[in-house]
Amino acid sequence: MLDREVYRALEKVVGRENITEEPAILDTYAYQWCTEVEKALRGEEPSRFGYRPEAVVLPCCTSEVQAIVRICNQYGIRFKAHSTGLGAWGAVSGPGVIQLDLRRMNKILEINERNMYAVIEPYVTNAQLQSELIKRGLNHHMQGAGPQTSPLASHTSMVGPGFTSASTGFSGRNVLAVEWVLPTGEILRLGSLNCSEEWFSGDGPGPSLRGVMRGFMGAYGGLGVFTKCAIKLYPWPGPREWKVSGVIPNYEFEVPPYWRMFVLNFPDWDSFEEAYYRIGEAEVSMMAMASSQEGLATMFSNTREQTIEKILSDLMTKVQRYFIVLVAAHTEREFNYKTKLVNEIVRETGGEDLVEKGVVKPPSISYAEGVRNMLGSHAFRFTSCFQSTHGGMDTISMAINIAKVNVPIKRKYIERELIGDDRGEGMWITFYEQGHFAHMEIPTIYDPADPESCKGYADYSMECNKADIEHSLGIPFFIVGDRMHDLFGPHCCNYQNWLRKIKEAFDPNGVSDPGHYISPKK
Repeated sequence: MLDREVYRALEKVVGRENITEEPAILDTYAYQWCTEVEKALRGEEPSRFGYRPEAVVLPCCTSEVQAIVRICNQYGIRFKAHSTGLGAWGAVSGPGVIQLDLRRMNKILEINERNMYAVIEPYVTNAQLQSELIKRGLNHHMQGAGPQTSPLASHTSMVGPGFTSASTGFSGRNVLAVEWVLPTGEILRLGSLNCSEEWFSGDGPGPSLRGVMRGFMGAYGGLGVFTKCAIKLYPWPGPREWKVSGVIPNYEFEVPPYWRMFVLNFPDWDSFEEAYYRIGEAEVSMMAMASSQEGLATMFSNTREQTIEKILSDLMTKVQRYFIVLVAAHTEREFNYKTKLVNEIVRETGGEDLVEKGVVKPPSISYAEGVRNMLGSHAFRFTSCFQSTHGGMDTISMAINIAKVNVPIKRKYIERELIGDDRGEGMWITFYEQGHFAHMEIPTIYDPADPESCKGYADYSMECNKADIEHSLGIPFFIVGDRMHDLFGPHCCNYQNWLRKIKEAFDPNGVSDPGHYISPKK
């Protein structure tokens, strides 16, 4: 429980109705996806319940956030901010930390159609923003966490691949100007906002701090609070109003006239890789991603039963190495050009289109779920839980190398019945910005209610980390906390030392919860 003087000071900032120590409410913040794996990695008994925050405080604006942070500095109290929250990394990482819930800061502040950016607060969701954008013929990069989550959180603070990454890139490369409450309580405005009150650029004049603020993976709430940010927008090649019918989960979506989904199948990794590179270079895909055969069955099913039926059918014998391409065009001429080009690349690389052959038929709602970033939710269908290993931002070739290295590692744990059986081939590969970079992660199902399964997944993930180092496969995209940075840092120019210097410089009093970022110098 907080000292009464601290509680009263916080209450004075936000009002009595916007702060609580009620245990039942605090527990809802402590109960988070993947906490059981974090505990297993620390050698603790796996549990979905993490640390209970000392209190939850709901500020409504930047000035209230600033006042709360200053109180934390004054009294030596740690804080952890989150917006929509998804996973253990949004929660506090230890005792003695208050949770800043930013849900009252939920406004789209500006949609600049001419310069193609949107300015948002932390609790604006992807669904909320996209719904407004498509009315204007625009779209944004939506991270794979889904339409219910915060684009500000992903763009400023955490990872950021998504199902449309082929055409909309990666969160860290789409963030523009930012308003940032530092751990000291100072307000820092980055990019064009610092000198012109405009939001169009995340850099300049002068040295850029985007690498310190965001880098590849973000600080996971360990460097203060982001209260506003601008993100880049993209043209929307579709109708300004969606037509959806049906009842959950059996929705029907009226597929726009110049959209087509391909499921391109190849006999081996070499032909797959060549085609994947060429599809990227041709710049014809709104969405381009690869998965396992089981992943294909899951993505194109509405229920667990349908997924199992597909897995048990002969679909598995007809699918080898595949990736999905969504072509979405503004005009008939553009559509014809793009589809002809895809077909020509497939022919020249020895592949086949499983949709054209009638092997698979993407449900109409899969088109909407792809651009809405809802396909990832299908991975929760079996056990309500999964997590991913590996990652990084590198080449398509590197992504494929990771997939090859991972198969024998994963199969060992499948044979011990600790993780879900996808024959070891479960993966997700997408490229960013039409093939300039690629993303690879290995989604893995485990049972969060079974301690042995949680421990098994934790052991599997650490073996994957060691394989990344041994085979020079890059840094995983979920690299969280001291243990991981100290594991990979010595192999990567000792970057962990620089992270600690940044943490010390920006948070001299150590009040911004470091547990999912990095602790100051030891």
